Amino acid sequence: MPDAAHQFIEFLRRHDDQDWADIVASLAPDVHEADRNALRVWFAFYPVKLFRILMEDEARARRDCLLGGRYRLSDHIHTSHRFFYGHRFWPQAQKAVLLDLKTPPRTTLESHIRQAARRAGADSRLTLAITAVAYATLQQVGAEAFSQPSPPVAAPPIEPDAIVAERRRPEPRSLWDMLLRSEVNQTYTIRFDETDPAASFRAVRGQTLTMAAAEMPNATSFKAKDPRCVTGPIPVECQTGACGTCWVGILSGAESLNAITPFEVSRLKKIGYPYDGATHPLIRLGCKAVCEGRVSLAIPPWNGVLSNWEKPPIRG
Repeated sequence: MPDAAHQFIEFLRRHDDQDWADIVASLAPDVHEADRNALRVWFAFYPVKLFRILMEDEARARRDCLLGGRYRLSDHIHTSHRFFYGHRFWPQAQKAVLLDLKTPPRTTLESHIRQAARRAGADSRLTLAITAVAYATLQQVGAEAFSQPSPPVAAPPIEPDAIVAERRRPEPRSLWDMLLRSEVNQTYTIRFDETDPAASFRAVRGQTLTMAAAEMPNATSFKAKDPRCVTGPIPVECQTGACGTCWVGILSGAESLNAITPFEVSRLKKIGYPYDGATHPLIRLGCKAVCEGRVSLAIPPWNGVLSNWEKPPIRG
């Protein structure tokens, strides 16, 4: 690796999850609303902590942290961000970031991100989030893997404002329910892939995300794509919050779910997933998140118990 590239990778790897959280908080107001939550969700899906655990001892991590699914970011460099509107700008962001490998780091990481987002073209509000993801990906996978050309990106021809408007569109209600002013039988659309119009299920008011997903007509078909998905697109094992398998990221509609309970907070912390103290956070356990309106989800490709790494390694 050329010396400048090596210096830049070392510069990136000095940043931990708190550093990235601070950068994301600073960038977020300048990111288009279509990707604002996606930016925070991606960094929950691919924490530096997990990267460092795998670098230290992947065999032990798989065993002790009960890792399941595709937990290596290097296995899906060009697709980990499909749930972003800005995913369509990934090739441009990748090229813009690669330019930084030609010279030693010259400013803060946030400044590098903002400059590269402008180099990526288009409206920087649309490229800022995907560019931050590009730097974080480079940090974890290294220059050689990151430099591999991106395949053509297929993205639906929709404007970001239209995505935001669709997320906010109220659910139609029957005349009978409106006359009775009742929401007892109201159902809501839950989207789990905004690039696919068919990727949704219906949830009755008061139903949890995982229970609603399990009632999809083709619920068992998801297992062929992801062995963790027994019934429906959300991986789940216990339905009680104990296993932590069903955590999801909320792209929109966090307020359309019940307020997080102390039990769910304790489970998220015990399992090692991020919780920022919010009443309606962007990371939820699907079996404890109760539907009260429309929601758009992103489903992580892996699950595990990262807090187990704090314990002494198992001997023998």
